[in-house]
Amino acid sequence: MRAFKVFLPVTIGVGLLFLAACNFPVPDPTDHSGQGLELTRAAQTVSAQLTQQAANAGTTLTPPPPDDNGEPDEENTIPPGTTPEEPTPTPVGCDQAGFVTDVTIPDNTRIDPGEEFEKTWELRNTGTCTWTPGYAIVFDRGDSLGAPASSPLTEVDIPPDGTVEVTVVLTAPQDSGTYQGHWKLRNAAGQVFGLGTQGDRTFWVKVRVAPPSGIGYDFISQSPFAQWISRGGGTQAVIPFNGPEDSPDGVAKQKENFRFEDGRLSGVALLTRPKHTDDGMISGIFDNYTVEHGDYFRASLGFMENCGEGRVVYQFQYREGTTVHTLAEWRKSCDGTSITVERNLVSLQGKTVQFILTVLADGSPDDDLAVWGSARIER
Repeated sequence: MRAFKVFLPVTIGVGLLFLAACNFPVPDPTDHSGQGLELTRAAQTVSAQLTQQAANAGTTLTPPPPDDNGEPDEENTIPPGTTPEEPTPTPVGCDQAGFVTDVTIPDNTRIDPGEEFEKTWELRNTGTCTWTPGYAIVFDRGDSLGAPASSPLTEVDIPPDGTVEVTVVLTAPQDSGTYQGHWKLRNAAGQVFGLGTQGDRTFWVKVRVAPPSGIGYDFISQSPFAQWISRGGGTQAVIPFNGPEDSPDGVAKQKENFRFEDGRLSGVALLTRPKHTDDGMISGIFDNYTVEHGDYFRASLGFMENCGEGRVVYQFQYREGTTVHTLAEWRKSCDGTSITVERNLVSLQGKTVQFILTVLADGSPDDDLAVWGSARIER
């Protein structure tokens, strides 16, 4: 064994000497510049150094240097006699549920006011207990949209990891806005549970109720539901909608197929006449409306044909709490033309207000049959 340890470094040294000698150039006998002699001497010097190193080599080989920090790499070292720790699995409960997809009516679907619609979710049984026909879907919070407090979840057994589509019939409110209702499940024993391993999450329906064609609120269609008030001569009164056009207390009514002062035939429009006094006025106070990004008011203003000396002031106002603010006003006389007006609502974005349409007599009220055509909020 001793002889082998000595022989190994000697053998290595001889081999290196041989390779080094082979790689040095051989002097050209015809070279008289002295360069070949210098190369030969260099080769001899390297050879002598390698021979000396081989002779001085010990009985063992030097190990590689340690890491920069002087310690062995322990990043992936596992102590002898141990095994890696594994995460503790979360126990699966009896009644657990997971959401799969919205089968119908994804979030923020636009629905017409008063429209009936069906919302369907697909749910997965992620628990260990089978869902039976005794299970139910139950309303949790938010906007119920006319749905019952509970409905059957399934008509057949849904085993663990099975899925079921559950549907509720809902009705959109008449008022424009965004509505959201939250739901959970209930087992046959009457215990309510939701989604997730903790059973505390809901699934929901979220819809945006608005008239079609980008109309956020239609004052013409909603005018029968507004509160109409006339003032003048020191008195104030609530008047019925669709009263006679010649009422001295003022009038507010829907009217169609008449001619504007410019000769155009109308569709359905809102006809208003202030109280029959020189300071007479009439106001329609509409239901709450939440102003959204990009909303603006738009209307066509004018008189019915044969409007004589008609002259009024149109006002577009809103009430927030008990305070009334005027957003814009337009003066109009019977001159054979109609005007189209617009007013952006950026200052009211996110606020819930009551809009008010007001007409004031501007002098004698005799011919003041003022028309709001296509009065609406667009976006």
